[in-house]
Amino acid sequence: MAGNMSERREFIRVPFNTEVEIQAEGLTVRSGAGIDICMTGLRLTVEDAVPPAGTTCGVKITLAASEPRVVIEARGTVVRSDPGSLSVTFLELDLDSYHHLRQLILNNTDDPKRAEQEFFSHWGIRRPRT
Repeated sequence: MAGNMSERREFIRVPFNTEVEIQAEGLTVRSGAGIDICMTGLRLTVEDAVPPAGTTCGVKITLAASEPRVVIEARGTVVRSDPGSLSVTFLELDLDSYHHLRQLILNNTDDPKRAEQEFFSHWGIRRPRT
């Protein structure tokens, strides 16, 4: 099953440790633990209450290792909401955030050549399937 899921994904996912803040429906969910991130979304481990699937949210990813600090901001939708875990699909990224996210993926993947091919074959982030 895991093999089938990776074949359906359009972009490589990479594990990454950084601060993430999700804001939705009056809730602010923070994670300082690791995340799985790709060009179209992320999954994070959380200890707080999480908004339900289908909720529109704001995403703020702070790259603490850079000076000055770089912040990737996105608008997204919660696609999976389980106790301890939250998954978000990105709907909108500004151009700077897109470039920072792309560089984060390239710098942290085990297969940068494949990541470059994926970026080349897409004109931006594809819309979620309906």
